[in-house]
Order: sequence, then C-alpha cells, then structure tokens
Amino acid sequence: MNGPFNVLSSILPSSIQLPDILPYLLAILGLTLIWKFHDMLVKAGSIQTKDFWERSGVRVFLFATPSDSCIACRAANNFAYSPGVVMSNKFSPLQRSCQNNPNCLYVLVGLYGGWTEAGQLLVRLKQEGGTMWVVDGELKALLEKASTARAGISADRLSLRMLEALRSEESNPSAAIEHYRAIIDHAGEDRDLHLVVPAFIRLSVLLQKAGHKDEARSAVERCLTEYGPKKKGPDAPTESQRALLTKRLAALKA
Repeated sequence: MNGPFNVLSSILPSSIQLPDILPYLLAILGLTLIWKFHDMLVKAGSIQTKDFWERSGVRVFLFATPSDSCIACRAANNFAYSPGVVMSNKFSPLQRSCQNNPNCLYVLVGLYGGWTEAGQLLVRLKQEGGTMWVVDGELKALLEKASTARAGISADRLSLRMLEALRSEESNPSAAIEHYRAIIDHAGEDRDLHLVVPAFIRLSVLLQKAGHKDEARSAVERCLTEYGPKKKGPDAPTESQRALLTKRLAALKA
C-alpha cells in the first residue's frame, strides 16, 4: 500500500507532507470508480441480465400476471423457478405463445425468501428440480406469513408488494394502486428496478378503470420520460412494454 505513496513522495517537493491516510483514500476512490463503471455497463446493457441476476441474491422466481392477461399467460401464473432454470438459454415461462392481448404483462418476481414459509418453498423447489406450480391458496398463505414475519423480508419488501398488487387488482384496486406507487417511488436496489415499468403500466390501467384518466396518462408519460427512448439494461422497458406504453398514451390522449 505504501508503494504509490513513496512514488508521490519522491516526485513532490520535500516541503510538501502527504498524509499517511492518502494511499487508503486513493484505494477507496479507485474501487468507487470501478463500481461506477460497472454500474454504467449494466445500465447500458453491456453486462447481460444473466450476470446481473447471478449477483442479486434472488433464490426463487415467481411468475405473476394480472387477471386480464391472455389464457396462455394466466396458465403460467404462480409457477416458481430456481435461478438456475431462469438463467438457462432455453427458458421460457410460457408453455404456449402469448395471444398478444393488449393487457398482457407478466413479471418474474425474485425473492430471497428469508422467512420460514419461504424457506420451506425453497426446499420443495429444489426437490422438484427447480420448477413447480404453487397452489393459489399456498401462495396466499405465503404472502400473509410474510406480512407478519419479524425478520427475513427486508430484501423482498418491494417484490412482495408486486405480488400483492397483481393479486388484489380486482378485489382491492385501491390497495393495488398503493402498492404500485410504492414500487415506483421506492425502488432503489438493482434487483427491484425491473419492477418499476410493470408497476407504471398496471398503475395506469387501474387509474383509468377508476375514472382517473388524467392521472393514468401522467403515469404513462412519466414512465416514458424517465426511461427515454434509448434506455437499456435489466430494468429498461422491453420492446413490447414500450409499444404498450406508447399505445396506452395515444388512447389516453384521445
């Protein structure tokens, strides 16, 4: 660690005294620059999604889609996958092709699963080879237990909100709207950012259904503005999501 310090000392006038802590500060600066450069590569799409998820701490993915999706998408609802299955080049959560319902949107919600019931799910998932269907009642119980757990859910807070929102759109749209807004406003961790665009889309749908057309349009406009036309990376809108947002905006302006 003293090497760079000695070099600096040899080329500077003897009257200038460098603090002993300088080499450590330079090392911290170097690490910070490396991290920032890595973050730029991820957001630019130079580092692939597979690399991103391998470092995210996610131990299980749950397929979730709203009730107004097509039959093919709804048939895949509540399936759980291990990260190894999801990272496979041949992975597709749909057994049949999406029927291109304009409301189709699905999310692979990643969970660390630090509470007891989630741990039990992880054990079963491993026994099933990394793919299993979670009965709706079981998923409901899993989410209810998470809401009362005292530990093990902090990393999954926004993922749980996404699952709750998608499940409550019909029965409690106000709660779903609150969940979507919380995701949009509080997603900061890399593993949560991919939830934001779906949250914007479904927030717009629910606001329109509730008769708040201006708010629905504002949500779409905000999403398109914040992500821009060239945004890339794991959290950027997909081509289909961009098309859906653009179509929704045109309809809401009509």
